[in-house]
Amino acid sequence: MRIHISLFGMIALFAAPAVAQWGGDRSIGGMLYPGDHANSVVHGQISSDNPIIGSLMVELVAQGHAGAISASVQTGGGFEFPGVAPGAYQLRLTGAAGTVVHEESVLITGGYQNLSIQLPVKSKGGGSSDATVSIRQLQHKVPRVAQKEYAKGKAASAKGDPSTALDHFQKAAELDPQFADAFNEIGVNYAALGQLQQATDQFQRAIDLVPDHPGAAANLSIMLCKLERYREAGAMARRALKLDPGLLKVRFVLGMSLVTEGGDKAEALDNLQRAAVEIPKAHLLVAKILAETNRREDAAKQLQDYLSSSPADDLNRRKVEVWLEELRRE
Repeated sequence: MRIHISLFGMIALFAAPAVAQWGGDRSIGGMLYPGDHANSVVHGQISSDNPIIGSLMVELVAQGHAGAISASVQTGGGFEFPGVAPGAYQLRLTGAAGTVVHEESVLITGGYQNLSIQLPVKSKGGGSSDATVSIRQLQHKVPRVAQKEYAKGKAASAKGDPSTALDHFQKAAELDPQFADAFNEIGVNYAALGQLQQATDQFQRAIDLVPDHPGAAANLSIMLCKLERYREAGAMARRALKLDPGLLKVRFVLGMSLVTEGGDKAEALDNLQRAAVEIPKAHLLVAKILAETNRREDAAKQLQDYLSSSPADDLNRRKVEVWLEELRRE
């Protein structure tokens, strides 16, 4: 039975993260930073084959919590966090406007602790490296006037005003034509206004400036998929997942691209099953693949999972219920 179901609704795009700098005692999930662990000091050293230049920050995010504490990276690559509570953290090294350069998990045990962070380098012909290019670009010093326009754009986006946000991000990009995060945000807001091709062009501009920009790569894959350019979307999704394997929206894009282009079904299943945790419509594509390979019982289970996670006013709901009845009768 063939049923047409709208699979690709508006998937949220990836805006550039902001650096949160804290002063004094703050509380996250009942854990105080840094006042209640004043005797604990974390020292760290960033090591790289290339000089550590420009403005870099190190963030520590407690696992399971959204907030972060941050410290500046000194000229020689050193940094320090006083009074950090013991526990598991995600450490992020960020560049201009909070773009993530490097990320890894660390365990803080208390007392005096030293962390050594080695930035990975991927060699290319001629002795250059992907890491060298992206780090230098991400360390680009954004002029203060551009930063102010960028901040105004973020505030407008938070208020749900994409038109005003777009104006500010465009001004930020005009003031600093190397500001990759600004172009990414321009794309996000063009997409919010339904101007998909313009959004696609802006995400590509961000990638041209910073080839390893995970947000722009992810966003571009989503836009290409919405424009039904599935082969290109799949290739860009692979690129984004190399930068951040945890992007479930992008796994949905890759899975959908593989299904549409007749790609490897096992790979499509793997990506779609992972994506279903965040995107219920992935269950429908999984069901399609399973039904085509005569795994009707498994396909029916996917449809049940979709129905249990979809709202009562879902326009696809009745079609899925009919499809489920067909599978159970066969």
